[in-house]
Amino acid sequence: MKKFLAVVYKLDITFQVVAGIGLAFMMGVTIADITLRALGRPIVGAIELISFSGAVIIGFAVPYSSWMRAHVIVDFLIERLSPTGKRIMEFITKLIGLILFLFIGVNFILYGLTLIKTGEVSAGLRIPYYPITFGLALSCFLESLTLFAGLLKATGGSQHE
Repeated sequence: MKKFLAVVYKLDITFQVVAGIGLAFMMGVTIADITLRALGRPIVGAIELISFSGAVIIGFAVPYSSWMRAHVIVDFLIERLSPTGKRIMEFITKLIGLILFLFIGVNFILYGLTLIKTGEVSAGLRIPYYPITFGLALSCFLESLTLFAGLLKATGGSQHE
């Protein structure tokens, strides 16, 4: 099980690095566009590039954030539960999240296949949308795997972090 958790952790880190590169790219395009716009030469399609980057950043950052438990937790109700109640609640929420992200991932794939069939592309740069949807599907599946690893850790597995 430690090997499985280590693989999931490394995948989460890899996706986090991709999100970080996307953020750096997004910032670079924004700065370049603002600077060049002041000189009368804006970057054509900058908004599309920034939008695509935003989707990648948000989607790819979710698994690592989940692993590190860096998400917002509303715990005013959870704090009133017994330790057993807290473990049960954690198990239930992780299981529901796992199912939800599997469902979202499958629907991203179905949507991506539809985008391939229709040939949908962005307006300015004519970038196809389907690679982004498939990337987000992959991120959703990794989040499901991360939540499954969290279930294993919560039920007495290794606390690899």
